[in-house]
Amino acid sequence: MQKIDRAILVALNHQTPYDVTKASIDELEELAKALEIKTVDKVIQTLSSIDPRYYIGSGKVQEIKGMVDVLNADMVIFDDTLSSSQIRNLEEILQVQILDRSFLILQIFALRAQTRQAILEVSLAQKLYLLPRLVGMGKSLSRQGGGSFNAKGPGETKLELDRRKLNDEIIQLTKELEVIKKERMISRQKRVKNNIPIVALVGYTNAGKSSLMNYLASHYGKDKTDVFEKDMLFATLDTKSKRIQKDNHQAFILTDTVGFISKLPPELVKSFESTLSDITSADLILHMVDGKQFSLLQLSLTKQVLEGLGCKDTPRILVVTKKDLGLPAPMIQDDYIQISSKTGEGIDDLYRMIDSMLYKDARIYKLLLPFDSGNLYQILKSNHTVLETSYQSEGIYTRVVLNPKDLHLFEKYILTSKNVN
Repeated sequence: MQKIDRAILVALNHQTPYDVTKASIDELEELAKALEIKTVDKVIQTLSSIDPRYYIGSGKVQEIKGMVDVLNADMVIFDDTLSSSQIRNLEEILQVQILDRSFLILQIFALRAQTRQAILEVSLAQKLYLLPRLVGMGKSLSRQGGGSFNAKGPGETKLELDRRKLNDEIIQLTKELEVIKKERMISRQKRVKNNIPIVALVGYTNAGKSSLMNYLASHYGKDKTDVFEKDMLFATLDTKSKRIQKDNHQAFILTDTVGFISKLPPELVKSFESTLSDITSADLILHMVDGKQFSLLQLSLTKQVLEGLGCKDTPRILVVTKKDLGLPAPMIQDDYIQISSKTGEGIDDLYRMIDSMLYKDARIYKLLLPFDSGNLYQILKSNHTVLETSYQSEGIYTRVVLNPKDLHLFEKYILTSKNVN
């Protein structure tokens, strides 16, 4: 039977409300749990400034040393990113493995990665994290190699401790990801060329993004295969896109994206640049919020990440999930819609909101296409909402919903037009 690692979690309450720090260390416990690490105690210290040697105060370090012995802890995990010298100093005193929040998140990402792109992105993030910490993490990594904590990641082989080799690997991974980035850009440009708007599902990890994707795809999509959906942190690392079109409504591409979390390692944001670009290219963002565990902190964090990605002005809809649970509506100033991906409650209203925001300038046009007009009718069928079609001796009569930007191909065939609503 494999030994379960026991950890003491440590957070520093520094220029932050105590309840925010408490929520963060509780989240750290969930991260540890995802790696099958048992939390045996949690410590929060309030300090006016960070100790450059140990991150926390030296007196608190001695207190934790006593806790390590009493609780038989295998490791101490800090809720913020530590420097190499802090890791080294803490290890010398505590004589157990020292980890931080960033390390745990990277470990979980490594376990969840399935596609080649996700594996490359996580590997790059791990090496970027490890590079400045080679000296400080030496003992931790060697202890990891011989201990029970054996998730994939930094420390997997001793050769990775060679700085030059690590730099070479970072360069190689960056080159490989550049190729993938170009491929994704070409694919995205094709979608833009086809005039199909893109809607991105965005939100905290485990907020219900994949559940909504699966509901819409199963009811209104051609590709009805489910994306992976499970009650776990970071179930989705790879973006998935599906075409969605309800009867007599306009089509759009729905993209499921990687979940956010507080204190996301900057190395991860950098290496996942290609994946996160699916958000920046979206015409509309569905900001998903967990209705069961609603958190203003998570709501604020997601907004901050979106602003950091340059999406401040991208239209968005705030979607609160799990309406079927009958929980009180969240008391927030933002406008939002409540839905249930389990029962479908509220999703018709959400679809109408998506429609109105994506196609607010659209009109219904009646066209007469000559039979010799090439593939124009196929373009209409593939990329727009065709409401009616009839074949007459003079050509193809059709009623279709078009945005102003789509008119250039069809202007000379327009007979009449009217508002959508």
